[in-house]
Amino acid sequence: MSDLPERSPIASAPISVILFAHALSTDTQDGLKAWRQFLDKINRPYEIFLIQETRPEIPPDPNLPPDAITPSRTFSYDRSQGFREAIHSAIRSAQYPLVAFCTADKQYQPSDLDRLLSRIDTVDLVVGYREGGEVPGWRSALDSVLGVLSWTLLGLSLEARPCWLGSEGWDRRWVAYWIFGVRVYDPECPFRLARREIFECMPIQSGGAFFPVEVIAKANHLGYYLTEEAVTWTPPTAPHEDAISFGDDARLIFHDAEFAPPKAVTPPSEPPLADAPAA
Repeated sequence: MSDLPERSPIASAPISVILFAHALSTDTQDGLKAWRQFLDKINRPYEIFLIQETRPEIPPDPNLPPDAITPSRTFSYDRSQGFREAIHSAIRSAQYPLVAFCTADKQYQPSDLDRLLSRIDTVDLVVGYREGGEVPGWRSALDSVLGVLSWTLLGLSLEARPCWLGSEGWDRRWVAYWIFGVRVYDPECPFRLARREIFECMPIQSGGAFFPVEVIAKANHLGYYLTEEAVTWTPPTAPHEDAISFGDDARLIFHDAEFAPPKAVTPPSEPPLADAPAA
């Protein structure tokens, strides 16, 4: 990335962490504890925001355990309405120059944030991708054929596939890649790190699963630079589905993507001219 415009060093800056929690999840407290322990170790100011899904049929538990971890602030949202307003509020409330996003459960390891921090100085956004997964034989064979054709016809060598996400969700990844130009390995991975300033011109319209794709697509459109970094992943025992579908938000943003104008810079006022000396 030596050809990228120089960015100001930011990897050691204070950080705001925004975590997503589902109403049915039983791992939220464990996730908050893990993040608190990790952030205490890296010795910098931080804050943890929780985007908490609520459902009318699941009342909140008033009896938290004595050792319960409370986030710096919680932004609740009704599942049927999606988290658009909650994520807007969390991003606007973030007071630190780095913003990390992840789920508040055991799918991801907070310590992998170190990998993302190691890349952020040269870019505006670091997108995680779920590493691992054994590539099936038919996919390896197809990749080999495509590699030969690419080299023969275009003179380009294809990179080896760093992860295999399986056939589930291929339609969403196809939409992200071909319709929105999101050319990353894992466009739906929620674990990522950004400079907070990129959201000044990027109002979030998604209220569900399309959110990770929207951020990358708009960052590309605005000319921000991004890179990718592998993160470890443990599949959830009970996959979650948002009330607002991937397709609903994708159609909304395809037809009516919103961008905020950059903030006007007020020039410094000039000092008043001194009175001319008397003749």
